[in-house]
Amino acid sequence: MIDIERLANNTEEENLRKFRHLALNALSKGLERVDPYKGVMNFLRKEDSKIYVGEKVYSLKDFSHVYVIAFGKASIKIFKAIYQLLPITEGIVVSNVEEALNLPNVKFIKGSHPIPNEDSVRAGEEILELADKVDNSDLTIVLISGGGSALVESPIVSLDRLQELTTTLMKKGADINELNAVRKHLSRIKGGKLLKHLKGNVISLIISDVIFDPLDVIASGPTYFDSSTYYDALLVLKKYKIEDEFKDIVEILEKGIKGEIEETLKEGEAINCTFENHIIASNYIATREMIEFFKDKNINTFYLGSAIQGVASSVAKTLAGIGKSIALGYIEIKKPVAIVFGGETTVEVKGKGIGGRNSELTLYITKYLQGINFVFASIGTDGIDGISPAAGAIADSLTLEKAKKLDLDINEFLENNDSFSFFNKLGDAIITGPTGTNVADIAVLLIF
Repeated sequence: MIDIERLANNTEEENLRKFRHLALNALSKGLERVDPYKGVMNFLRKEDSKIYVGEKVYSLKDFSHVYVIAFGKASIKIFKAIYQLLPITEGIVVSNVEEALNLPNVKFIKGSHPIPNEDSVRAGEEILELADKVDNSDLTIVLISGGGSALVESPIVSLDRLQELTTTLMKKGADINELNAVRKHLSRIKGGKLLKHLKGNVISLIISDVIFDPLDVIASGPTYFDSSTYYDALLVLKKYKIEDEFKDIVEILEKGIKGEIEETLKEGEAINCTFENHIIASNYIATREMIEFFKDKNINTFYLGSAIQGVASSVAKTLAGIGKSIALGYIEIKKPVAIVFGGETTVEVKGKGIGGRNSELTLYITKYLQGINFVFASIGTDGIDGISPAAGAIADSLTLEKAKKLDLDINEFLENNDSFSFFNKLGDAIITGPTGTNVADIAVLLIF
């Protein structure tokens, strides 16, 4: 996880050490709060033969079998919690990291992210095969987390074409809603279609990596009603002017519009199972935990919510403006102040450096807050920041001074999108390794 002591003490000024400690501990608390294992244990409990899911109570004696389907970046940790609590008849776990679970009746498959591969397709087919075994007297637990859209797939087009289309849309800048609208309509499992294969009772526990936690978007909404249509998917291709490049895909979508191909699950549609979906971890939950941490330390907080989006350079300018306003007294709030937020920025790639949205945001903040007493830290909760080996970075009022001593020009690193290299040379890259969770990004700006 976060090496708090090393990173906090990577400065010569005692006061900065104190605030670096606070920032890093807050991020750590946020990560702990959305740990998949703890998320399950906080939400679901078992007493004798009864399980309590939120406010509902179920008797395990009412079910002939308990099946578990888990997929996403956090699937292994969530599954381990469920395995401790419930008598599992059979299960499938799909993740992006290798781990031999070695559990009876449990199959593990390593899929691919962010572009699906043959193992992703195999995972999708195995899940549908298991789902078709389920009967009316059974309970199915579906564990969903970010990354599931790529890790599990059962496409109605060839894998090669799906890979090409996904890659093209990503390069064109399609957002998650647009991307998933297309993927859902080229899949046998997304957009609520998994529910069409299931019977009995279905309980989905979900870790959200999408802003505002839309159930039909997280992992492409396999266990919820889909609000998008074939027409919406076609509009995405037209928006990015790729319909000529993907005429075969357009033809499929047009057949769907005409009703010749089955739509995704719509509200009111009859299915053979009863289902419920529960968010057990999200960006909001993580950032609220950070707020509580600062309140316990009697530090004033300024909460910007969990939906901060936009290009990192622009977001940094806005955040710096808020920070400066507090520092200079234009916003009347007693210092020190912790500005806490979550969300997910983007990066305009111009150079060939090694970086990511969190480290680039941190580097721009450093530039814009010159002359202000601050500490800023931002991380991706999955431990991955762009193409770098870090989760993010930490900076403070003396970062530029340290950089000058090492003859590092901040503008050169920004122009080359080389933010990780900058912070790595300073010893301020936050490297956690894969965290086993994913609720987008969390950050804090301390003004004192």
